[in-house]
Amino acid sequence: MSDSPFRPLSTDASWAEAQSASKDRPVLVFKHSSACPVSAKADKQLHALAEDSALPVYKIVVQDSRALSDEIAEALDVRHETPQAIVLDDETPVFEASHFDVTADAVREAVQSASSSTN
Repeated sequence: MSDSPFRPLSTDASWAEAQSASKDRPVLVFKHSSACPVSAKADKQLHALAEDSALPVYKIVVQDSRALSDEIAEALDVRHETPQAIVLDDETPVFEASHFDVTADAVREAVQSASSSTN
């Protein structure tokens, strides 16, 4: 068992789990490239976020699961990027950021906005 705060997103079943979880509260889908320094920076930011909050963070490493990453992009009608953060609320993308815009603060703000709009 990993000590990572991320939930692995590498199968159709884990994608279905992420979608289902978003029906109850916002979740984050984090697309990560293991070969990109910008993605490494985003990984550190979102790792800290995942440790410090109750936000479920589903991480997909695109080199390992490119077909699923493309499937997610198509299902959500969001252009594939890495790094990329997509906040899902009730299976709908309510926030998307890529590259240097993937920060813990931006995700926190998006989640707060999504949560307050459903209350």
